[in-house]
Amino acid sequence: MSGPITPMLALGVTSYANNWYNTKNAADVKPLLFAGVGAILLDGFAQIPGMESTATLLGWLAFIGMLISPVQNPSPAENLLKITGKG
Repeated sequence: MSGPITPMLALGVTSYANNWYNTKNAADVKPLLFAGVGAILLDGFAQIPGMESTATLLGWLAFIGMLISPVQNPSPAENLLKITGKG
């Protein structure tokens, strides 16, 4: 799957799972909603001729940034290190 939808889908699922792991609140679907809005915006940007690769790059950049930045405290990367016993 290429295009900006894939990284935004990965961002939404990872963010939702991290939020659930941190708070144990499965009813909080804001990460999925925000990722959906981001996917719609990036897909609209990708419709401009020649901009699909840029939109996909922005999506993957957002995904990687979400993994390592402490927007959700602890971040998904920190939780992964804690789960695997490396951190």
